[in-house]
Amino acid sequence: MSSEGKFSWDFLKTVADSLDSYRVRALIDAKEDIINAGVYDETQYYNILFKMFNVEQSKFTLFHFLNSNQNLNLTSIKNFSEQNSIELRKALSLLELLKNEKRVIVEEIYEKIKGDENSPDKLIFKDLSIKIDGYNVSKIQSIYEPVKVIFDSNICSGCSLCAGICPVNCLNIYNGFGKIEEDKCIRCGLCYSVCPRSFLPMNVLNMYQDNCSEFKVYTNIGPYKEIYSARTKLTEIAKVCQDGGITSTALYYLFDKKMIDLALGAKISQTIWRPEPILLKNKEDILLTTGTKYVNNPTLKVLSQLNKDNKSLAIVGVPCMMQALLKSEIFNINIPSLSNVKYRIGIFCMESFSYESILKICELLKVNIKDIRKMDINKGKFFIYTVNDEYNIPIKEISHLARPDCEVCYDLTSESADISIGSIGSPSGWNTVIIRTDKGKELYDSLIANSLIESKPIEDVKPGLSLLQKVAGSKKNNCKKHVTSRLNESLRIPNY
Repeated sequence: MSSEGKFSWDFLKTVADSLDSYRVRALIDAKEDIINAGVYDETQYYNILFKMFNVEQSKFTLFHFLNSNQNLNLTSIKNFSEQNSIELRKALSLLELLKNEKRVIVEEIYEKIKGDENSPDKLIFKDLSIKIDGYNVSKIQSIYEPVKVIFDSNICSGCSLCAGICPVNCLNIYNGFGKIEEDKCIRCGLCYSVCPRSFLPMNVLNMYQDNCSEFKVYTNIGPYKEIYSARTKLTEIAKVCQDGGITSTALYYLFDKKMIDLALGAKISQTIWRPEPILLKNKEDILLTTGTKYVNNPTLKVLSQLNKDNKSLAIVGVPCMMQALLKSEIFNINIPSLSNVKYRIGIFCMESFSYESILKICELLKVNIKDIRKMDINKGKFFIYTVNDEYNIPIKEISHLARPDCEVCYDLTSESADISIGSIGSPSGWNTVIIRTDKGKELYDSLIANSLIESKPIEDVKPGLSLLQKVAGSKKNNCKKHVTSRLNESLRIPNY
């Protein structure tokens, strides 16, 4: 059989476009720099390179499919999905790449159903409108920018996944702010592609969380299966935990049953109340991480140290970290440490502060930071507890001290986690626990079955789910206001 019979012209064109992709070329050209940096060995390098090529090939296959059709909409993507035997949500993730590379223009069309005095207005998804923005692929090769553009725009969340996956180790996040060694950067764009503040396709993330391929409009707390109020039964954790101790108890169970080898979290560094990442190796380490830290912690940068060992991992983090992890799973490029993440345990987060801002809050309350036993945000106030006293200040009086990137974050409850844990909605000393995935449900059910926690349906406690929905809605509304304000000032925003 002739080679002409083996390969179609469209296939060969797609391969050529993929090989010409800047993302692929950057990795090929920088092979020596990547191997010498030591973050990935040669086998891992080739796994990443070939996976990147496969992603690019799938993306360009979709691009050529769209270019050869007219009246493009959701049905077009469904047809592509069926013809190529891939899930619809996977096809939509490829469409997101094309959209954010400005190869296509995508508009989501919704119908507004007017509510009444008993129910609010509802948005119902109707269709997609897709337009090809240019045909000649070689003339619109998109270069994925380094995340310096995110740093410079003051929208970096400080999650530090960029530093955790950088193949030449040229990125660092400290005190919530990023720096890049530009002379070492190879412009591969891997950092930009995993960043939750570059582009974050919310509908696609929700589909993966909800294990479906449908466009749905969710409540203010995102997709979930069940919600409970719970507290630990483990005395050693109950003595030192922030609220109900469910996060620590979950880690205790996972270590005890040898379901994970390691866990990533936060502990207080030698500088009092300044957190730093910690790699937990056993259940005894858990007590080093108890309590909420309101200063940004670059937890995910530790991933760069975990590529050599095939060890299962749980990660505890705030919403932006959960977003970055789920995004990197959807746009998988074979990063070894990310492939070993077995559990995403999300923490509620309204906003975080720099260490300098925490010092200013202490100054306002006339508290010595060395005397602080615990910090908390509750009932619209920031609380500081010392051994003998309690101090508080309304959040609205210190909101100007919060990190500026928190203004453009819509997520209160870690919507991209397997299981989300916080205090809003539950009584004092209890946690609100949102089960989001099958893996999260299996974990929570195991905690109950092993008599490690006390659990109640959220409907049976006060203030309950209504308060959680209200506070989460407030964060989403504030995010929309700040995004609109930045757009009016022609400032960069996260592409949600």
